[in-house]
Amino acid sequence: MKLFGKKKDKSSRPPQGAEQAEPPKSPIQAAFEKNLKFLNRESYPKEFFEGLFTEDGRTRVFTAGEADFPTGEVVIADPLVYLGTRYQTLLERRIPKGSYPVELSILYSQRAGLRIAAARLKISEEKAVSYKRGESKVKEDGKRPFCFMGVDAGTACFTDLQNAAEYDEFLRKWHEENPSKNHYDDYFAKYFAESYEKFPRVQREGGDFIQWRLPQSGNRLIMFASGLGDGMYSGYWGENGEGEITELVIPFLNPEFF
Repeated sequence: MKLFGKKKDKSSRPPQGAEQAEPPKSPIQAAFEKNLKFLNRESYPKEFFEGLFTEDGRTRVFTAGEADFPTGEVVIADPLVYLGTRYQTLLERRIPKGSYPVELSILYSQRAGLRIAAARLKISEEKAVSYKRGESKVKEDGKRPFCFMGVDAGTACFTDLQNAAEYDEFLRKWHEENPSKNHYDDYFAKYFAESYEKFPRVQREGGDFIQWRLPQSGNRLIMFASGLGDGMYSGYWGENGEGEITELVIPFLNPEFF
């Protein structure tokens, strides 16, 4: 309530030029900011990646399904916003055509709750001895776009370039037939809910991942939640001693911060 006519007590004001003290950050906010600074470096020790997929009481490794790669050209993207658009990230290196399991590192954190700390595309059974950040493919104009994957809907995926094009066509047609609807709320949400009903111990209520088939080709696409949500994330190629690709990992969280 305003008190009209009452003069403010100047003695209660901070001295001119004095800095206002910032309110203390909550533990989860401090961890979130620390995690942002940690992500997207060019490289990390292999022990970091190994730790993401080592079960230790707080972390569980769960195979969400298999993803199909009919051409071997790898795309990482937020499937609900950028997959199939010019904002998806097409990686320069290719993998053999085939189908590969997608493993999720499920973190059980007192600060952040249940979260997907990382996702891994297992390309071979060989153990990786080193990791390198995946560079994006150079475009026809000679420019290399950013290597990061932008996330604006809290989801991510690995998929094939051919699947991305088919997915884009599917969404275009779906929106033409459902002009007033939202493709998450009115289509994908039911699949995430069914996933939660099937695997309630490794995801949050409402669902954190699905294995979905493209209606035309039947190719499988795994969608999964991205750690604490929106942000910029990178894919890292795991290599064996001869420099051959064994896996592709997207880290979302450093479990040590949470």
